[in-house]
Amino acid sequence: MELADKEACSGCGACAYVCPKQCISFETDATYGISYPVIDGSRCINCGKCRTYCPVLNQPESSEPAQAYAAWSSDAEERRTSASGGIAAEIYRYAIANGWMIVGAAFGNGFEVKLKLADSVEAIKEFKNSKYVFSSTNGVFKDIDEKLKAGRKIAIIALPCQIAAFKKVFHKYIDNLLLVDLVCHGTTPPQYLEQYVRCMEAKYGKNVGSITFRDPEIGTQKFALSLYDTNGKRFYSNNAVGTNDAYQYGYHSMVAYRENCYHCHYARRERISDITLSDYKGLGNMAPCSFSEEKVSSVLLNSEKGEKIVESLIAAGQIKAEVRPVEEPISGDKQLQHPSNKTYARYLFEKTYIKLGDFIPVMRDVYKKDQLRRKVLWGYHLPRRIVNKLKRVLHIPFSPRKV
Repeated sequence: MELADKEACSGCGACAYVCPKQCISFETDATYGISYPVIDGSRCINCGKCRTYCPVLNQPESSEPAQAYAAWSSDAEERRTSASGGIAAEIYRYAIANGWMIVGAAFGNGFEVKLKLADSVEAIKEFKNSKYVFSSTNGVFKDIDEKLKAGRKIAIIALPCQIAAFKKVFHKYIDNLLLVDLVCHGTTPPQYLEQYVRCMEAKYGKNVGSITFRDPEIGTQKFALSLYDTNGKRFYSNNAVGTNDAYQYGYHSMVAYRENCYHCHYARRERISDITLSDYKGLGNMAPCSFSEEKVSSVLLNSEKGEKIVESLIAAGQIKAEVRPVEEPISGDKQLQHPSNKTYARYLFEKTYIKLGDFIPVMRDVYKKDQLRRKVLWGYHLPRRIVNKLKRVLHIPFSPRKV
């Protein structure tokens, strides 16, 4: 039995969960440290369930967004501490108030991020804000399955590839599910983040108690990665723009993602969820607007179920929302058009990681060479023949490797 290849596998975990013999486990690839499912051939009965429920090999139905909103939470503190407009938090609150359960991404031990099932308002704080690292579904499929069989309703907010997996596995219970996907650039393997944290602990002589990728105390719109010690005191922070921070550079420059992120099936206008959430990019490009896009969420409604939920939030005064042209957020956000591109820096990363095998020195090396390339290509007004010669001397490819 063959699973999805490495260029496509998102590590969603659907295959492992549906396997009746539990003969599929995840192993870390030795080349780039990415986890992939592996079948124990001695136990496999070739039933084909893993392939049937794989959202890559058998993609779930998708639909064009029917409505778009620019929206934000009416609660000023909720909006301040959320990644953009705080709409995800308000959807969670609506779900809990109506007796539903909720699923979101939360930090666990060792800064591993897992999807978690909860039924309390307190869990919303764990689920809030962006987590720019791979999130595991280990255990949550079983938890969701048990509650759905018991007749519970569940609101799931996760990445598109994860939503696709839940949609495939729990298609019989779709009426009791609210599926909300977050527009995603890509995810980095968890060991990269672990190596980064250990490096920063050694550098600053501190034990990291918590990490935030969009620190509310600095302003989540600034994409500041901050490290807090075990006493809750911030000892390091770095904004994403123009940074030489290894993790910030690796993520925001699209260098250190899983391979499948560069071939993502869900980075397109057609969506597989009821509601799609993201930072609103391009606000005001297609129709007049009286407010800026800062701390504003783009809300795409992809089903009648999604429309009813958002209408209820507006009617209850939980969110403020303005109808926008559907094409506006789609044309403003590249991730709603195509996957993240493989860049020259990504090409270098692949080549260098094979040699060094350690995230921090690899990123430092890639950053220096990428900056040198930028200076050569754009920093100096050199004749084309000289630029081409420098490329050859510096071993700089004339264009990124095609995918």
